[in-house]
Amino acid sequence: MSKCEHCGRDVLFPFGCCYCQRAFCSEHVPSTKHECSHALGHWHNKRKATERELPSPRRLVSPITAFCTILILSIIITTNTSCYLDRRELTNPTYQEALRFIESDQTDKNVYREAKYTCANFAEDFKSNALEAGYKCGYVLVFFPDLSHALNCFNTTDCGLTFIEPQEDAIVTVTIGQPYWDRTKYASNYFGDPFNDTVINFLIDW
Repeated sequence: MSKCEHCGRDVLFPFGCCYCQRAFCSEHVPSTKHECSHALGHWHNKRKATERELPSPRRLVSPITAFCTILILSIIITTNTSCYLDRRELTNPTYQEALRFIESDQTDKNVYREAKYTCANFAEDFKSNALEAGYKCGYVLVFFPDLSHALNCFNTTDCGLTFIEPQEDAIVTVTIGQPYWDRTKYASNYFGDPFNDTVINFLIDW
C-alpha cells in the first residue's frame, strides 16, 4: 500500500505525475492539484516545434504501475459495456469492416486536454464504441524508454492484428525496436524536447 505524496492517503494503485514522476491519489495526480513545480517549468520553457507535434503520450512511472492501470481500465470498460456483451457475441471484423468502423467512429473529434482527456481516454472511448458495435477491440499500451502511449487494435479475420491511433483514425505500425511515429509526418520531439519513441514493449487488453 502506497501513500499519496500530497495528502498522505493510502493508495492501492498510485498514479504518477507526468512531470515530477511522484506518486499521488487520483484526486491529486493532476499537476494543478499538487502545485507541481516541474509542470510550471515545463510549460514556461515550452517552445514551438518546427515540425508537426507528436500525438501526446503519457509519462511512464513504471511497467508495474502501467500494467495495474490497464487492468483497472479493463475492469471499468468491461463493466460499462456489460449490457452489450449480454445482448450479443463480439466478433473480429474483417479489415474492410474495421476501416468502415474507424471512419464512422467519432472519438477522433474529441480534443486532447492535459490531465483531463488524454490518449488513455481516446483509447477507452474507441474501445467502448467498438464493443457497442459488436466488434472485439483491444486496448493497447505501448511502452517507450521514458513514456507510454495508449491506442487500439482489431484482430481482423483476413489481415490479422491491425493497430489504430484513435486520436487520428489512422492505421499505425507497432514494432518492437522501431520508432512508433511516422517520420514523414512527425518530428522526433515532444513539445519541442528530444523524445525517444522507440517501442520497447506493448500490452493488449481484450
